Order: sequence, then structure tokens, then C-alpha cells
Amino acid sequence: MSDVDDETIAHASGTSLIPSLYARAGLTLTKGGDNIPLLVSEVGLLEAAVINLESYEGNEVVLVAGYELLDVFANREANTQPLHRIHGILTFDGEAGNRPADQPLLP
Repeated sequence: MSDVDDETIAHASGTSLIPSLYARAGLTLTKGGDNIPLLVSEVGLLEAAVINLESYEGNEVVLVAGYELLDVFANREANTQPLHRIHGILTFDGEAGNRPADQPLLP
């Protein structure tokens, strides 16, 4: 692996995806939304992480969940939605959310 650069390793492990997804999930939660945007290029990163996990005989439950998630993305490919950024965080355009203003974020 000495001929592989750090960026390639980060992409294959999925670690480059975690910070942006964490921010998007937090914003979606605060808006009361149900969906977290994922770019087409990021699906490739997720796929690489799942394949990497499989090649190293990772946790079977996580592996199954990863492949199920990839199947969901493949089925949704035709149903894209417009996106925009709020404070630099990617979110779906026009998603007002469904959480009432007086409902707390956490139970």
C-alpha cells in the first residue's frame, strides 16, 4: 500500500464523507426533515467504503446495511431533487421540514 496516496485511502475508507454527512444530518434534524442529501460522487465514495469493508471481512451486519443503502441509492437515482446550501451545508431545496416549531429536537 505504500504506492497509494492518503486521499485514496480516505476515500476508500469513507472517512472523507463523514464530516459532511454529519453536518447535513444535523441540519436536517433541526429542520424536521426526513432526508439527507448525498451527491452522486459521494455515492461512489460510499460504494468504495462498502467494497473495502467486504475485502477486509468487516462486520457482516454493517456490510449488509451498506449494500442495502447502495440499492436504495440505485433506485432513487432517477428521482433527484434540487439542492441548495444553508450556512455552507448541503440541503434539499424547498424542504420546509415537518417538525413543529414548539417540538424539541430531541425527545
